[in-house]
Amino acid sequence: MSSESKQPTFDILMLATHHIDIYTQYSIPIWEKYCEMHGYKFYNYQENLLPDMAFTWSRLQMLVNHQAISDADYIVMVDADTYLFKDMMHLSMGEIVSKHMNPGKKILFQKDGSDRLGIYFSHNFSLSFKMGRWVLPNAGFNIMENGPETNAFLKLWLELGQGRLSHLAKVHTMTQNVLLHGELQEPEMDKLVGSLPSRLVNKRNTKFCKHLSAMTKEQIGAEIKKEYDKIFSEGNSK
Repeated sequence: MSSESKQPTFDILMLATHHIDIYTQYSIPIWEKYCEMHGYKFYNYQENLLPDMAFTWSRLQMLVNHQAISDADYIVMVDADTYLFKDMMHLSMGEIVSKHMNPGKKILFQKDGSDRLGIYFSHNFSLSFKMGRWVLPNAGFNIMENGPETNAFLKLWLELGQGRLSHLAKVHTMTQNVLLHGELQEPEMDKLVGSLPSRLVNKRNTKFCKHLSAMTKEQIGAEIKKEYDKIFSEGNSK
């Protein structure tokens, strides 16, 4: 028996148009570099696929469309305002999945909360109590198996946003509103979902991937550029 097991394959997707070039000029090369290091494929989609809905919904249609053409084992969706830390770029998606994709889970979401002094805090206490769910998902970063169960999950999410829960699809957090109030109310879908530790992906106190929010485009660009300069400085770009 071979001592080397087959490593899972990953496609990493980002939806980003030219109007946010001020920061994707830094975030895209970082993700491309990471994919180059680990043998993954990076895709930067730019098309508004659902013109009758808020642009963020195109991310879900992007994932459905990509599943139809991809033979990767997993698909990772990253927001355009995410970036990786130079000192942790050695950490592979395979290691993350192996450690955190528990049996029966098919999708790992970033938590919409953070760890402070070793205690987890939701970023929206009132919503957590209302939903009876202390750990809320953040739709801006996820890792999913590329298979029929996640395809059905994505299609139901879109169907709810375009139909029965279209009123929630237009309100702030949009995709997350429909995810929480619709998709995750279905036990068969809810059981597929797991969470990534906030130390891996978050907007604060994270070591691997930082997901920025509540900042101007210029502020996002300035912060990502700091890590970009470390990664692509002379002697580190190879």
